[in-house]
Amino acid sequence: MELSQLPSPAAHVAVWTQKPKLWRHLRQILTCWAQGACVTLRQSHWSCLPEEWAAFSGILFLDADSVDHAQLPPLVHARQIALIVVSADRQLAVQSYRWHPVAFLSPSAGFQSVHRAMDLCFPFWRQGLQWLDLPFHRDRIRLPLCQLYCAEADGRETILYCTGGQMRASVPLGKLWEELPSPPFLRCQRGFLVHLDAVAEMSGGSLSLTCDRRAVPVSRKQLREIQDSLAQWQLQKKA
Repeated sequence: MELSQLPSPAAHVAVWTQKPKLWRHLRQILTCWAQGACVTLRQSHWSCLPEEWAAFSGILFLDADSVDHAQLPPLVHARQIALIVVSADRQLAVQSYRWHPVAFLSPSAGFQSVHRAMDLCFPFWRQGLQWLDLPFHRDRIRLPLCQLYCAEADGRETILYCTGGQMRASVPLGKLWEELPSPPFLRCQRGFLVHLDAVAEMSGGSLSLTCDRRAVPVSRKQLREIQDSLAQWQLQKKA
């Protein structure tokens, strides 16, 4: 029985702004978020409302400080989208309730703020979730990648540590590793791999995991590479 990563349609996120700097800022954060959440994401930049708006379905970041949003209310009511209002004007947070936004962000919002806003939009990006189809004896396990935080080799099988509990797959860890995106997954030694978001800290040649404080050993040969990968990942999330 073969292991495979199930294809997933992309979730669509559009940023409507006339400020290139804001677009670059949000694009960087959303790219990092999509990697960590294991979501296939398509990002678009609009400087004005495009013709394809009629077919748009997804999440819209509206820069209410730089675009003409007078046309927005009827369009939002007419379509099923998740609206996130971006503005430096706190008063606009009150005014924007008539648009029924799911979140309100400042233009300088960092990774954690955008992450919380995206959590509120789950119905609009869940179709972009990446999945694994894993063999287990004569059965199959269908697993969303975002639930996998650690995997351990056990002979010709692999123990999967997930947010919902522990399970086992009839596939070697090396074969599983070939199917996983990097980042966010990191093979820290021959018998272990981890999701970078699950790492609390690196100390004494091992990784301490956030969820269960498990100590995962690190290969000495990969020590510097792993340190660099962790540092780069954490730096991205501080954008």
